[in-house]
Amino acid sequence: MRASAGLLLLLWTVPAIAGTVSVRAYDEKGRMLDTDGLLRRISPAETAKHGAPPRSSALYLAGLDDSPAPGRPWWVADSTLPQWRWSGPERIKVSLPWPVASDGFATIELDGDGLGYVDGQTIPLNEDAAKAAWRRFREAQEERSKSFAPPFEPTPAFTKAETKAKAAIVEAQQAPDPVKRARLFDKALSRISEAWQTMLFDHGRQAAREPKTGPALRFGLTLDETLVDRLPEHSWIAERISKSGATWVRLVFRTNADDFLYAQPRSFSLYDSFIQDLRARNIRIMGSVLDSALWPKGADARAYVLRTRNLVARYKDSIRSWEVASEPNGSWIGGYKNPLPDETVLEAANAGAAEAKRIDPSIETVATLYWWEGTAKDDRHPLFSWLKWSIPKGFGLDIDVVGLSVYPDENPLSLAFDPVFLKLHKVFPDKKLMLGGFGYVEQEELKGYWWLDPGSIGDARADILILYTGAACALPQGVGGGFFFATLQQMLAPGRRTTPLYGIYRSTLKRLKGSQ
Repeated sequence: MRASAGLLLLLWTVPAIAGTVSVRAYDEKGRMLDTDGLLRRISPAETAKHGAPPRSSALYLAGLDDSPAPGRPWWVADSTLPQWRWSGPERIKVSLPWPVASDGFATIELDGDGLGYVDGQTIPLNEDAAKAAWRRFREAQEERSKSFAPPFEPTPAFTKAETKAKAAIVEAQQAPDPVKRARLFDKALSRISEAWQTMLFDHGRQAAREPKTGPALRFGLTLDETLVDRLPEHSWIAERISKSGATWVRLVFRTNADDFLYAQPRSFSLYDSFIQDLRARNIRIMGSVLDSALWPKGADARAYVLRTRNLVARYKDSIRSWEVASEPNGSWIGGYKNPLPDETVLEAANAGAAEAKRIDPSIETVATLYWWEGTAKDDRHPLFSWLKWSIPKGFGLDIDVVGLSVYPDENPLSLAFDPVFLKLHKVFPDKKLMLGGFGYVEQEELKGYWWLDPGSIGDARADILILYTGAACALPQGVGGGFFFATLQQMLAPGRRTTPLYGIYRSTLKRLKGSQ
């Protein structure tokens, strides 16, 4: 009798296996990929060259309602050909990073034409990737043409790219041979990516030049905590920011180990004159209460609120926008080895926003979320999974602007740019949206996912800077943004030295605004 009761308990607590799908995928040379080959193809560079374990692959299976499907990491371990197995939902959709020829890695979402995948299906990965991208590209084009302000007006460059993409899809659909078919769908995916990026930048340029929307857009740069180490260069930094065409900065206040709460007047001395210098140059400031990477061990929601109170009260006349939540869905806050409980981080974000509004209801509050899905280390922290958990607990109630941090070398986006922002708009229909922090490879060695070419970090960084600076100008109910993160390392180098990337940023803003 006891054995039967134990068996019944096991059946009640363990989700039944809902299904297994097989995967047919080919590389760029037309070779069918086995499990190890597919793992290497979609894993970060650092792990791919040494053999990629399933957990590094960034595969993400979810129900059609975005709830993670139990069974992470989902790979069937003893299968030669790729198979994915899940528990729970009957139908699932798939998200994973996938290399796009001549572009780099993108996050693609496959959902079986909206119906999902069920047990026993075989997914033709190359084909479904291109078909799903084409469908979402057309949906985004329609949305941008009808619902955005200003609406997207197709340019000659876009029309040419769109025509090539459509022809490539038609050609691939007519190919009977599976190897040739896969190769042609890969070509179509590249064409779709080219057309989509053209639309993102061209629409951004149209928004930047529109008299009703352009003046309100934010063109931003991040000044991280290392600013305090370059005190003699503060005036030069402010001048270069102004000369670049940037209109906003994201100012990160350092942890300040001997006065974390900013309770002492001396703690403001490193920032007061610099803030005045920025204001004198008509540069607006978004103050960052505490960057997600700077949380000290042992900090709690009470300390966070006190820090928020002191910073906002001090600068409420000079800084009218405050980032009160920096990447709260990150899994590293408080330390990578021993992060703070999710409930503590959420409580701090909610209470910090409320405190800023208590000091001055007209102050703008910003929450910047972190883009990742399959690259997240668990099922709680992916963007939309975390929002599903946090919103019922009050997240967003005192927030005016929702931003999104995008770091493509760590968490590919690319083809998912529009789908993610459009979905984010549906989650927060009453909020303004913006592109938050972004960048590509903080040091000089690629450990994650490549863009353009694995060996061209400088070219990739420049390309992403141009693309996302333009794309940030045309978001659903957007305010722009695009606060390039490594400004003080990669644009305004120590020794009063501007880099070629600074020049590229400056010329991009001129191009967007119509001054060249």
